[in-house]
Amino acid sequence: MDFTSLVFLFIFLPVFLTVYLTARQSTARLAVIFIFSIVFILAGTQPAATLFWLAMISTATYAAGHFIEKDVERNTIGKRTAWLGLIAIVSTLFFFKTISSGYGDGKLGLLFCGSLSRFFLCSTETQKIIIPLGVSYITFQSISYVIDVYRKQVTHEKNFIKFFSYMLYFPKLVSGPITSYKNINNQLEQLKPSSDDTAAGIRRIFSGVIKRILIANQAGIVANAVFGLPVSGITPAFAWLGLLAYTVQIYFDFSGYTDIAIGLARTMGITLPENFNYPYLAQSISDFWRRWHMTLSAWFREYVFFPLERRRAKFPGRQLNILIVFILTGLWHGFNPTFIVWGLIHGVFIVFESSTGAAWLNQIYRPLRHIYTLTIVLTGWIFFRSPDIGFAFGFIGRLFGSTSGYSPAPFSLTTPLPIIEPSFLLAATIGIIFSTQLPTVFKTLKEKLTVRPAAFISFQTAEDVLLLLFFVLAIASQMAGSLKTNIYAAF
Repeated sequence: MDFTSLVFLFIFLPVFLTVYLTARQSTARLAVIFIFSIVFILAGTQPAATLFWLAMISTATYAAGHFIEKDVERNTIGKRTAWLGLIAIVSTLFFFKTISSGYGDGKLGLLFCGSLSRFFLCSTETQKIIIPLGVSYITFQSISYVIDVYRKQVTHEKNFIKFFSYMLYFPKLVSGPITSYKNINNQLEQLKPSSDDTAAGIRRIFSGVIKRILIANQAGIVANAVFGLPVSGITPAFAWLGLLAYTVQIYFDFSGYTDIAIGLARTMGITLPENFNYPYLAQSISDFWRRWHMTLSAWFREYVFFPLERRRAKFPGRQLNILIVFILTGLWHGFNPTFIVWGLIHGVFIVFESSTGAAWLNQIYRPLRHIYTLTIVLTGWIFFRSPDIGFAFGFIGRLFGSTSGYSPAPFSLTTPLPIIEPSFLLAATIGIIFSTQLPTVFKTLKEKLTVRPAAFISFQTAEDVLLLLFFVLAIASQMAGSLKTNIYAAF
């Protein structure tokens, strides 16, 4: 079930909030979260197979935590259980990433999508395995849980409902943010949202819906049209247009989803970690990763990079550790070589920046630092979006005017205008503006007005009216059949 679907926004969410807020005790509210998380999964595509795999991973994690906890000294039993648990969890993710990335064709595809189809999500057209909803994120939660229990940073949760509510928590199930149990444990025991929490959560949900429908979806129409062409039919103008559109689409699609997830949690009295901090304003690639998908960066830093650092902290060990982390980051998105190249691009430049020090970079004129960063980021997006390496290099050639093998696509014989609707131009303009720190200017102004109650109320009212108007416009666009995207749900 998509967060921007009419069913979710006008049936599932109102019913959930009514039941949740009617329940008074935290234990009752936890049960409501658990039940509605199951309903959310069952309302999706091939619900039985999805629920089966999520339940299997969650149960294996619960069992691993139980046996690790029994070995107080973390000796033989605890250590072996931790390793077995991690191997089982990682193997599940590896299996689905491998099969869903195109290695499930032929005999494997026929096997899993034939006699075993009740246990797998399959494409009826290609007979390929589709990765179950939320598997990439729930496996990372499982890994962090097993490691944290082994490290004694958190005690194993014996409450079945509480544990499975954490694992299957529907706001963050599909596309994060990635959370570890130690950071949400106490919040699940004190589910007491205030009226301010509910109001702030609804505003954040509205903001996310607007981002995804009015900006990401409109940009996605153009990005899909351009990247859907054979590279031989892409003009330089089309290439730049498609790259701009995808740059806008992926940020507002993912950050919009995160806004909805954080807003949903806020209405329940739960604070999820932020995932974005204006990444396109970054002044270096290192800075970009402090702003982009921050919970993924934090997860790899704590559970991969730091353990590697303890083993090989000297040069070139540190640089190699960085490359390993970014190769794994690419593989987490999928086993297509394009994701590996994308990860390596970012990893190589972070190695370069960390090896040479930040002092020289800080001395460069700020706009030039920004151009340098965006050049690397946009180059990475080409590989990230391309179906294969050859397409990516051909696309880069088109950006700089290469006409090698050029064969015009039907509508590129004239101009790109047939796919540039006013809605896209508006979405691109708003997207570019809101990729800057302009929203923080309004936030700062709003905070300053708190000492003047009348002015603050007027400002808040105007903001809410605008938010509501744009939300209504977004819903109208959705009802009119706007393209639905959720890029990171595929990972």
